[in-house]
Amino acid sequence: MLLLFCVVAFFTRATPRRIAGALCSVAVFTALSAPIDTVGLRTGLWTYPSCIDPPHPPLLAYVGQALEFVGCIALVGWRVQRRFGRRGVAALAAVVCALGAVRDFSVAAALPQMMHMGPLPGSLIADVVAWGIVVSVALGVMRIVSGPAPSDPLR
Repeated sequence: MLLLFCVVAFFTRATPRRIAGALCSVAVFTALSAPIDTVGLRTGLWTYPSCIDPPHPPLLAYVGQALEFVGCIALVGWRVQRRFGRRGVAALAAVVCALGAVRDFSVAAALPQMMHMGPLPGSLIADVVAWGIVVSVALGVMRIVSGPAPSDPLR
């Protein structure tokens, strides 16, 4: 996950300030992950059958996934926003939400002992909302920590 983050940072030509913003996004989302999964568990929208006590993945799994998804989305989103503005961010959010739901439902189908999705359409809607939170946290924290995308000089 760290290697992927470094590759994305390199190709987006992220400055140290942007890398710091992306890492702060990772930290914030890592803190939100277990509560989001707890809501999913308590409402029957998704569960992790292999996780008993606690009923969600361990912290290291959340950090890795946040680094892979939130950190990379923050860096790519910063570039998309810089180049395409609000329309680009909306398109990025739609793509991330769609691919995220496909990913989650594919994992649940292929590895039912790892993840189980609840009944449709509720679990699908909740999963898309959860991915929307991923995008919002990634871009929001990036903006708070590193400033608006247009404030960076082109490199």
